[in-house]
Amino acid sequence: MESPAPPTALQLECFYAYGYRGRAMFAVRAPFAMDGAAQELIGKKALIDGVLREIVAVSRQISGPIAKGEPIGVEARAC
Repeated sequence: MESPAPPTALQLECFYAYGYRGRAMFAVRAPFAMDGAAQELIGKKALIDGVLREIVAVSRQISGPIAKGEPIGVEARAC
């Protein structure tokens, strides 16, 4: 059953879940363009795979600005 998302929650398209250095991560599409650190996402609520989660970290293989729709990795915990 899907969690109801608050109106301010981001709707993130998830490609797959994976583990990275002992952390549970999700490969998602960036919801908007942002700088490479992606601080705009940290602490935000997001609906990922039908579960409301809080984003606690962003991880990428490359550096530089993030384009809207670019695949990124987010560490998120259930709310």
